[in-house]
Amino acid sequence: MDLINPLDSRIGEIIGADSIGLSIQCYRLYDSPALGSMISVGDPSVYAVVSEIRTEGLDPSRPVIARGRSEISEEAVYLNNPQLSELLTTRFRALIIGHQTNGLISVGLPPFPPRIHAFVWLCKMETIKELTSTSSFLRLLLDSGVPDEVVAACVRIAASILKDEHQFKVKCTKALAMELVGQTSRLNAMLRRLA
Repeated sequence: MDLINPLDSRIGEIIGADSIGLSIQCYRLYDSPALGSMISVGDPSVYAVVSEIRTEGLDPSRPVIARGRSEISEEAVYLNNPQLSELLTTRFRALIIGHQTNGLISVGLPPFPPRIHAFVWLCKMETIKELTSTSSFLRLLLDSGVPDEVVAACVRIAASILKDEHQFKVKCTKALAMELVGQTSRLNAMLRRLA
């Protein structure tokens, strides 16, 4: 299991799962990981990349309404309406890129998705290093249909966590050039996002 500090560092729980993606509800409002972050879920661990973040009303039958017309700041809206933290929720989607089997981390889809209510953490540096040791994670992301900005964000975040940031970006740039042969404008846009 990929734990940092079991209770203090949990981000949230799985509220929906399929063989390629996860839906997670955060424990705290506006406290999701950044787009492109790598997360660890359940035991045995499944690894995924944050691909979409949203904050919305907890109850779909009660639409969110504007409350700040007479307030000085956004902070004042929340201070004068403390119930908002119980009526709103932050959720995110994540694309599965790997899993753990018999203690070994593999890039690819797991045989089964994690269970509902499985806990979610940010991946540790060692796990990120192992997941990104080959360019296979890039192929999964590129084939998934997520926006290219998610792929670029994942590379930037992983590079900032790993010890040799420049070397990692060079490796990913070469892999992207191989994967996006014949898609020059897409490749150039992606490389600009990595800079």
